[in-house]
Amino acid sequence: MQGETSVREQSLVKSAYKAYLRAWKDKDYSALDRLLSDDYKAVNFRGVVSTKANEIATAKEDRNYSEMKGDVMSVTLFGDSAVASGLIDASWRDEQGKTQQMTIRFLAMLRRQKGEWKLVATQSTRFNKPSNG
Repeated sequence: MQGETSVREQSLVKSAYKAYLRAWKDKDYSALDRLLSDDYKAVNFRGVVSTKANEIATAKEDRNYSEMKGDVMSVTLFGDSAVASGLIDASWRDEQGKTQQMTIRFLAMLRRQKGEWKLVATQSTRFNKPSNG
């Protein structure tokens, strides 16, 4: 059934993206290497374009996060490619030990390569949740 296959593939795409976030948070560089396509490109919230090697180097230099959760809100399949989007909530302790939080909106392109979903492109930007008032 096409519908069941589609739902299963969407679930696999979500899992691949969440595995990427977990690898980033846990500083699991071998997992990042496996999850990012060799031709990976990213644009981060500072507007910097990066390659797979740059992305892994950035993960090594990035702060230690106490929490990093992704809410993949939508996945659209295009054959062996998919576009995923949603929000990431991240928190960490600053130099004074105070908990800091940030929400990031992401858009990710994934492609099935040799049976595995890999990230081929991501863009992220800071997201300011609307305040009531």
